Amino acid sequence: MSDLNRRVLYQYIAILLQYPDEDFMNMLPELRNEIERLQDLSAKKELHQLIDNLSNTPLEQLVEHYIEHFDFGRTTNLYVTYFHSGEGRERGLELLKLKQFYERFGYETTDEELPDYLPLMLEFCANVPIHVSNELLEQHVEALQLMRDKLVESGSLYAVLLNLLMTTMYKNGVSTRTDA
Repeated sequence: MSDLNRRVLYQYIAILLQYPDEDFMNMLPELRNEIERLQDLSAKKELHQLIDNLSNTPLEQLVEHYIEHFDFGRTTNLYVTYFHSGEGRERGLELLKLKQFYERFGYETTDEELPDYLPLMLEFCANVPIHVSNELLEQHVEALQLMRDKLVESGSLYAVLLNLLMTTMYKNGVSTRTDA
């Protein structure tokens, strides 16, 4: 997989994991056209299908689906350190380490989102060299695998995004916990 393809896929996954609102829905046709840049035909097909599903689902229903899967699940929420630490003190330390990791590579975070918010992490990964993104993603591979498994198990339409993420990570050399 080319570096450009990796970066573009991480960016598209980050965008599609955003909370669905009117702006999100209005952006889908443009994103569908942008996906044509992808070299990975399988990823392109899966993303087109997801965008078609999202576009054909009423916004209210999408919001309910999103909230059900990402706001109420310990293992499927988009804050990847929550899986290990919940709201505990350890999580605060993990968040600080993440923020410092971003800053070490010139990436400024804001107070709008916590540094373990998966779309934010993927935006970072789309803008840094592969060895940096792999280092970050390897630290959270267990939580991401669990999130993917739970989304697949529940039949979430967002499962395709975590499947694509995991496939992209592994194609680019991210090790699983058992490989490390």
